[in-house]
Amino acid sequence: MNSINPTRRDALKLGAAGLATVAVTATGLNGTEAALPTAQNAPEWLTLLGKSEIGGRDYAPEVEGDLPAGLTGSLYRNGPGLFERGGVRKPHLLDGDGLVQRLSFANGEAHYQNAFVRTERFEKEAAAGRYLENSWSLRKPGGLAANFFQPHTGSQAGVTVYPFNGELYALDEVSPAYTLDPESLATIGGKQLGDPAHQFMIKAHTKIDPVTGEWLLVGVTHGRKMRLHAIVHGADGVLKSHQIIESPRQVYIHDFFATEHYFVFHLQPLFISMFGLLAGTSTYIDSMKWNGEEGTQVLLVPRDGGATRTFEAPGAFMWHALNAFERGEEIVADFVAYNAPDHFVGHDALLYQIMQGKLAPAKEAGTLRRYRMNLRDGKLREEIISADTHEFPIVDPRLATLAHRIGYMSAGGLHAINTGVKRFDFETGAEQAYDFGAASAVGEPVFAAKPDGGVDDGWLITQVLDGATQKSFFAIFDAATVGAGPIAKVRLAYSLPISFHGWWNAA
Repeated sequence: MNSINPTRRDALKLGAAGLATVAVTATGLNGTEAALPTAQNAPEWLTLLGKSEIGGRDYAPEVEGDLPAGLTGSLYRNGPGLFERGGVRKPHLLDGDGLVQRLSFANGEAHYQNAFVRTERFEKEAAAGRYLENSWSLRKPGGLAANFFQPHTGSQAGVTVYPFNGELYALDEVSPAYTLDPESLATIGGKQLGDPAHQFMIKAHTKIDPVTGEWLLVGVTHGRKMRLHAIVHGADGVLKSHQIIESPRQVYIHDFFATEHYFVFHLQPLFISMFGLLAGTSTYIDSMKWNGEEGTQVLLVPRDGGATRTFEAPGAFMWHALNAFERGEEIVADFVAYNAPDHFVGHDALLYQIMQGKLAPAKEAGTLRRYRMNLRDGKLREEIISADTHEFPIVDPRLATLAHRIGYMSAGGLHAINTGVKRFDFETGAEQAYDFGAASAVGEPVFAAKPDGGVDDGWLITQVLDGATQKSFFAIFDAATVGAGPIAKVRLAYSLPISFHGWWNAA
């Protein structure tokens, strides 16, 4: 088994790729650190994460190994795929027009497609040949006058993708969602989720309740005070409820937890200053400021309405929840969190610098954590389950909102850029991991259930950028034996940019 533990030889290989002095570390699953050269130039292969795609791919790629006989359906993925127009380049790796991918399997063969989500802003900017709107990290052209009192970006539909109720949705951090044809990936158009009477920024992450089939979504409204939106659509797509809750603080959130009876908001101390946004001097990311000493507030919102409850926790930055569930008089919530978002916020952060062909220190690891919230005494206890570095945690979707034992995630490598895949048993602490090597960038593993299989009986499919070939591939694992490595790879003839999230839709 390849464990996720970069060696001195790996570091030297990266050094030969064009890096300079040692200042960045890669953390192995045993907690040891291997020095990686930093500071001036990033290796060329790593900068491919921020290279624009052409879009419109549609072909049968090469398959290495044997595809599982029962793997029939489509993997959908979404992430930023276009980073420049008219000579202007987005300054942050997380900022770009959405590129939806479809990797379909049938009769032992694979087929690959991708397409840009043709949002309203995409169409206008494509016609103009330049950027016209503001985005996460880029102000619209025209200076202060053009940006004054324009705090919200137009949707780029480039973070998540969900097949739901016969439609394929691409979501961003702002409204609206966009629907696509699940076969051709052609954009159908924007669609308002939640109550159309309310203006709000829909968040990209959603939860599908496996028991009721309900689709749970959240959003925010910024203003003098921040408001949270907790939304439930029925399995038929019809809106069932849309609650609006006043937030105790104005902060950035990306994901949330959900249980059988609750929405759980993680109000981390990444505060948003509305002054710079409204004045037109700051982008959305630039308006964020981390203050870990303020701690995290965890807000419990009943799904069927009613009084909210607030729990206090140490300051921790969370991109992604793994899952949460109710157990007696407590709520258990598992997630990946950082002591500070030093890879994300600030122009010296890794995800800014990589767009300039540079590397920057990212000292804080994405550790695997658990909250235990006692509903009787109102106390929250935080546990560090694994101090290694992780991201993109998931469970078998059939266990979302329910008790889980196994979690899957990317792991190892540079903090925020992982090199392997990990399976973790929360009951025993046992883990399996497979590492693709230091010159790799590994994305979120997506769970595909085996036909008629039980819980956690399935495959994991993840997207990998291979630094040696400077091309991308998809690796397929048996979810029970991750440490044995991939059982098949679908190799593309080119590199793909960073891709955030995916969803499996069985045929």
